[in-house]
Amino acid sequence: MPSRSRNGPAPRVETSAERIEASVRELVRAVAPELRTERRWGRPWYAGTDLVLRLGEFGRHVGVEFWRGASLADPHHRLEGTGPNLRHVTLRSIREATAPPVLELIREAVDLDRAGPVRTRSGEAAAPMREP
Repeated sequence: MPSRSRNGPAPRVETSAERIEASVRELVRAVAPELRTERRWGRPWYAGTDLVLRLGEFGRHVGVEFWRGASLADPHHRLEGTGPNLRHVTLRSIREATAPPVLELIREAVDLDRAGPVRTRSGEAAAPMREP
């Protein structure tokens, strides 16, 4: 447990999951600086013409959830999940988070978003989303 200083609580110690998440955020910004964040279902998502991905910190690992993950090639077999659209990757280290397979998935997800029209839940094209 962190010790207290005379001026209040000890400074907060960054966890390894927070460092992993920060590394992935840097990758996303480098690949697609135009993406904005939108809150959906109480969570922040990176969005372009549609939702692209979201990051979630889970104590000892970080999950990267891809909105259209089922449409990604995934030649390195990193994606997990069986639903009709969403897929995720579990990252337990900065080395894993910055590895080429993860970067490839992020790039492909962004390229997929850039190439297609905005999708609605029924699969029909819709007007572009606006920032709140």
